[in-house]
Amino acid sequence: MQPSEILHRAVEAAVQAPSSHNTQPWRFRIEDRRLEISYDPARHLPAIDADGRQQIQACGCALYNARVAVRALGYHDDVTTMFTDAIHPELVATLAVGEQHITTESEHELFAAIPRRRTNRRAFIERPVASGVVEDLAAATHALGASLVRLDPAHKHRLAELVDAADRLQYGDPAFRAELARWLVPTGSRRRDGIPYAEKEYGSSMPFSRMRALRSPALGEKVGALETAFIEGAPVVIAIGTPTDDTGAWLASGQALQAVLLRATNYGMSAAFLNQVLELPELRYQVANLLPEIGYPQMILRIGYAEDSVHHPAPRRPLDEVLDIGATAASSRR
Repeated sequence: MQPSEILHRAVEAAVQAPSSHNTQPWRFRIEDRRLEISYDPARHLPAIDADGRQQIQACGCALYNARVAVRALGYHDDVTTMFTDAIHPELVATLAVGEQHITTESEHELFAAIPRRRTNRRAFIERPVASGVVEDLAAATHALGASLVRLDPAHKHRLAELVDAADRLQYGDPAFRAELARWLVPTGSRRRDGIPYAEKEYGSSMPFSRMRALRSPALGEKVGALETAFIEGAPVVIAIGTPTDDTGAWLASGQALQAVLLRATNYGMSAAFLNQVLELPELRYQVANLLPEIGYPQMILRIGYAEDSVHHPAPRRPLDEVLDIGATAASSRR
């Protein structure tokens, strides 16, 4: 298999990564033995993700998927972190196909988990999660330069209060509600990005009812109450953090996040993101004080076993919208 073909398979895996509101804020370019991963400024969420932290994290998730694919196909993955290219400031990392290696069973399992990973935005069933599972997730996180902690009941309760406050504040902001509305996808839509409205908690999926609900600042009270119940009832709530809070740390936390999600998938579990409490600086600061051992909090998840009926795949854009192939790589594919 040619390096360009391997990297094409890597991009097929990369685009299945999660992103805030399923914006899919990435672009890829294959040139010879190298894959370039960039963020797409046009898909930035200025109201929800003001500093672009979640956008970089999503690219980190995509990078991790691509690395898993390369290794599963029998090659070493050589990664260079960027953020220093003055001509292409949006370039976050390059991934080169290295020497051949013998793929491990674990690498095959991670690769197989990529298309099976799902986000569960509803409650988890009442089934405990073994402590050894969380230890495995923590080890994978640590190997990628981040840290992971499992919240005890008291910390879960306090986090639920902070998430409730975040929902009320965000839904009280007209700019947030307008931005959210742009990324909610109605049933039957041909859009290949955004969150299917049926996955959200607002009630009817009819367009009129949807827009009426999103015009109401009181929606934050309803969403906050739901999230509080979900957090309190979740078998596991974890936080991922990094020792610094720059673009490199955001990329590392994205890779760590995807490592956790794929391993959770292989344990038969799914996860839900609690981004809102980290999207508001004052509340993110309170989370950092609540969990000082993780440094800068980058992601909070609730994890558990979900009903099969909630596992709906989110739409994905076709590769020709996100992938450019250089002349050398195109020639090698002919």
